[in-house]
Amino acid sequence: MPRDACIFYVGGEKTLLGWFKVILVDRPGSLAQIPVVFADNGVDQLFGYFSLIQRGVKGKYVTFAELPGVDVEKLVADLQSLDEVLDVDYCITEKILIQTAEFPLEIFKSRAIILKNTTFIDIIEEIEEAIPNANALIFHCGLKGGMDDARYFKEVAGIKKNDFITLLRGVLFSAGWGIVDISFDFESCSGSIYVKNSFLAETTRLNEGQSQCGYLSGYFAGFFTEILEKDMEVHEEKCRSGREKICEFAILPTPEDDSESKGKVTGHWR
Repeated sequence: MPRDACIFYVGGEKTLLGWFKVILVDRPGSLAQIPVVFADNGVDQLFGYFSLIQRGVKGKYVTFAELPGVDVEKLVADLQSLDEVLDVDYCITEKILIQTAEFPLEIFKSRAIILKNTTFIDIIEEIEEAIPNANALIFHCGLKGGMDDARYFKEVAGIKKNDFITLLRGVLFSAGWGIVDISFDFESCSGSIYVKNSFLAETTRLNEGQSQCGYLSGYFAGFFTEILEKDMEVHEEKCRSGREKICEFAILPTPEDDSESKGKVTGHWR
């Protein structure tokens, strides 16, 4: 059973609930002090997590809690008094809590939101109904997204060409887009991408039986184009929406004699 991204928690009529994000120095022992302060102030922690922001520099401790009779100002002051703590952010609500991650969400240094796949597909269908040759537009939207993500990993995270396939699998899995397997020959710059449980192919769309993952095709083309610094094209050969078990994409270099694409970082849709 998949885990809900948002948890709906309801306390009593007078229950005070809170979300806290504590930014702290990343060094041995610094994390141990944080839960002690919460416990000493009578906080009942419901769920939370710790993660690094920058290894060896700082991390964050995020928790969601009930606050029975807790003096929130004192709690925050006690946290801020710790030498390990750099900053404290929090939000207090009454009775109802609907959240499992801090606000605002970020993915790769960009603001992110949680969106149901049915909402995304509704947007795609409206575009398909309103615009001639909408598939090309949808592809190019994906293309830009793939290029932007790849550029981030190259410039900020320092990802090398040999690592990007493993990275791409992890990115799409963690974002809930699908379970990805990639067979790619670096010498010929061609291969196949297999996506199990593509979020775009889970529901019946207007063009039932046709390939539904044009946005993903564009994303792959943009990602590979940016990483390899070579124009790449991607087309979907099999789609789960056509009663296949998985979605399968072919990826290969853009033909050099293609006058429309030569010298351009565009990718292709078919």
